[in-house]
Amino acid sequence: MLRNTYSFVTKATRQIQLSAASSSVSFTGVIPTEKIEKRYTLSSGPGGQNVQKNATKVEIRFKVSEAEWLSDSLKNSIEEKLSHRINSAGELIIDSDRTRERHLNVADCFDKLRSAIYAIEKEQGKRQTTEKDEKILRERAAIATQHRLFEKRRTSEKKASRRAAVDL
Repeated sequence: MLRNTYSFVTKATRQIQLSAASSSVSFTGVIPTEKIEKRYTLSSGPGGQNVQKNATKVEIRFKVSEAEWLSDSLKNSIEEKLSHRINSAGELIIDSDRTRERHLNVADCFDKLRSAIYAIEKEQGKRQTTEKDEKILRERAAIATQHRLFEKRRTSEKKASRRAAVDL
């Protein structure tokens, strides 16, 4: 199982290196784990002897400027948006002590990193609304309002006709 996982990671890493070389614009979601430094420390919080004996807290760090698997525009956005997580050496630091298991905390760190990159990439790809777009949206809202009022009036008339029939 571990051998299969290792081969998958190395294949994915090669694919990322190839795509980075061709200056791909989007992030594929695969992070080359061998290029990211992992540190393990004693965790805080409840857990009894497990917390005092085992280093389960995980901290991952890498230099954003040297990450070949990220596009230049994404690197710039990461440095801007995650500046509070970047130290003076230019390393992005993400940590996790959510669980009592080291491997789950490693997975959580990489998930946090992947989610942050996806969020930044999604924000980068947003279209700027123009006057034409706003005009179309206003027209659609007006049509929706007219339709809603028409349906409301029709429902009211239907109920009024039922009341009139009962009064006889």
